[in-house]
Amino acid sequence: MNSRRSQSGSKTSLIKTLTYFIPAPPARKSGYREVEFDKIMQGFLTNGFTVLDLKVEAVPSGVFIVALLKAKSKKQFDADLELDFHERFKLSHSLSSPDIILEDDDA
Repeated sequence: MNSRRSQSGSKTSLIKTLTYFIPAPPARKSGYREVEFDKIMQGFLTNGFTVLDLKVEAVPSGVFIVALLKAKSKKQFDADLELDFHERFKLSHSLSSPDIILEDDDA
């Protein structure tokens, strides 16, 4: 996550970026909901941020999502949102779909 304060006249904008990667699931006949990403975005929205922009870039191995977030106050902007998402937004430590198999990093 990246953050910056930008000056716009006399008004300060409190902006952070969130970059998130979702690995490509196996082929299937219907779509599925990415519950973990939904929880992360809901966590930001309930912690005083608004989404200014959202970009999605598909690559063969999955999808990159880049969100431009604006804090409503300096307190929200200064909060350490880089804490582990699993703990901060009470996410599961397992995949949202049992059909997804990740490669071992050691292989």
